Amino acid sequence: MNSKASKKISRKAEELSMALLREQLSDAEAIKVTKQSVAKTEYAANKKGYYAIAMSTKGMRSILKNMVKTQDLEAISLLDVKNYCEQTGRS
Repeated sequence: MNSKASKKISRKAEELSMALLREQLSDAEAIKVTKQSVAKTEYAANKKGYYAIAMSTKGMRSILKNMVKTQDLEAISLLDVKNYCEQTGRS
């Protein structure tokens, strides 16, 4: 993967992780969400070990890297990410 594609994935990961966090908060708290308020890395356990959760930018970046193999980056939405997480067993 070249640096231009990696930068696009990183920007999209920040955008989607903020949207995912806003969705789970109340309206008053969702307004306060910024790039700095999103965790860079948080881990959760599963049967195979640990993985970065989708709400963190690192976790969203790894999800997007896998999804880009089958879809265009610009076409990926938050709903697509949620469906991917359900299919793969990520939370």
